Amino acid sequence: MPVSVNRETILFIGAHHEEIEAECPIMPIKLSGNGHRVVILNPVGGWNWSFIRSLGTDGKERTIKEATEAAARLGAEKIIWDYPVAKVWEFRTEIVQRISDFILDLAPSIVFIHWPYDSHADHREIAKISFHALHTANNQVENFQRKMKVEEVYAFQTGISQAYDFWPDFLISGTKEDFETAAHALQAFHGTAGDKAKMWLDNIRVKTAYWGHLAATEFAEAYKFIGPSFPLSGLKLASMLGNEIKPVAFEKWQKEPGYLI
Repeated sequence: MPVSVNRETILFIGAHHEEIEAECPIMPIKLSGNGHRVVILNPVGGWNWSFIRSLGTDGKERTIKEATEAAARLGAEKIIWDYPVAKVWEFRTEIVQRISDFILDLAPSIVFIHWPYDSHADHREIAKISFHALHTANNQVENFQRKMKVEEVYAFQTGISQAYDFWPDFLISGTKEDFETAAHALQAFHGTAGDKAKMWLDNIRVKTAYWGHLAATEFAEAYKFIGPSFPLSGLKLASMLGNEIKPVAFEKWQKEPGYLI
């Protein structure tokens, strides 16, 4: 892995408390391992989630503790807000403003967000909210003079039964050690999530094996470039991670009607 001269701040915005650990753990492992500050923001605490409520009166505190520990095992910081699962749209304006304020304060250079085409409503909402905040942050907050420092925005892939119409622009390759670190992170959830944590690990195993085959490596994760503008001088992320980023053939035009060859 290349050694970075400058320490960057990288933000991952995942809907609820087990993301990003249950969706795309290899990228934060790589970035934190290369000396960068990695922050995971989960707007949806989801304390109304039936499986969290079934944990008893201390379910929220136990969930936060385990989620924070899971992120730490990836080398990341974790911030969880209190918005309810399955009701995100009721708080859309408030969340846009809070995320805008958060991004301007944190000043990340790279942000990873949900892909908007997803079977889970919370994922769709947080994807749209994140994208909107990234484009309008200074218009959303009182202290508008803070500078937006985001240079690149990417979308990560959720579960294989969740994200759709997702063909990546590139893959990040992982090692057996990276996968073991990801598995160790998910083990932190076993006290509250139980069998769900095992399902999350199965999701990671299946996705990384599939994309790893495409990348000619044992494990890989898939990402899409979102913006904010086309990087004519090259991706900052690529300069940070070097040959661990693998391009994917861009063949979208072959799917158009009338393509016969």
